[in-house]
Amino acid sequence: MREEKKHEAVMVSEVINNLIINSNGKYLDCTFGLGGHTKAILNQLSSVGSLLAIDRDSSSLNSASKISRKDDRFHFSISAFSNIDDIEEATNLDGILADLGISSFQLDEARRGFSFNKEAPLDMRMDQTNGLTAEQWINTANKKELEAVFWNLGEARNSRRIVRKVIERRQVKALSSTKELADLIISCTPRKTKKHPATNIFRAIRMHINNEVQELRNLLIKSENALRLGGRIAVISFHSIEDRIVKRFFQGKDRSNESLLKVITKKPIKPSEEEIKNNPRSRSAILRVAEKVC
Repeated sequence: MREEKKHEAVMVSEVINNLIINSNGKYLDCTFGLGGHTKAILNQLSSVGSLLAIDRDSSSLNSASKISRKDDRFHFSISAFSNIDDIEEATNLDGILADLGISSFQLDEARRGFSFNKEAPLDMRMDQTNGLTAEQWINTANKKELEAVFWNLGEARNSRRIVRKVIERRQVKALSSTKELADLIISCTPRKTKKHPATNIFRAIRMHINNEVQELRNLLIKSENALRLGGRIAVISFHSIEDRIVKRFFQGKDRSNESLLKVITKKPIKPSEEEIKNNPRSRSAILRVAEKVC
């Protein structure tokens, strides 16, 4: 059984201080996980405030149910966060939170296949009821697609070498486990730092099969309509690809329509040294906040 105490929400106080502008308001937590941010937000809301939370991972349902049974201000739905325009309650919001990437509980649960440190099937799907698994994708994608994912999402300088090795390997035997893939990557990548050589490639595969870049872009676009005037959106990202998308969208760049947002965080907010010490996984987190102004 998963131990929920392992999961620590990132930059909770920073999120609360920048997102909760109206204790009587209506908020949306787009990435419920195990409810760390949700619980903190509910603690700041009055008796008439409300919070809707969503997550595409059905394993969050148990934790969400425990909260909803105790607090009628809270509602939960299984949904990808790019689908907020399909949720009736997600309108005229005072605030939206998105904590991107992978949750600690997903990473720690070996069978999900997210971690290169655990022997497990290559799955990596946020929603295990839908879409290709990482195993299916890596054993069927062509050379061009593999190279594009490893280079663009993994930012791996030796992406072509890894792709060659993958293709050679799967001609003999399909890759089927996290350890097999991690060992293959290690064989192509000299280890020069403490960072595991498989980190970026595992991230790239996960982002690709879960369509995370487009999910984020869709959320940002739809958030403007979902927010009321003066409402805020807070996004926590964990690497440069996500952060660049958020930053440029908030600045009114890389978009076809005029921006309705004003940047609140002129400089990105990062976790304190104390938080990083207590929760090392928070070290790469970056929080950006914008407000709807028209």
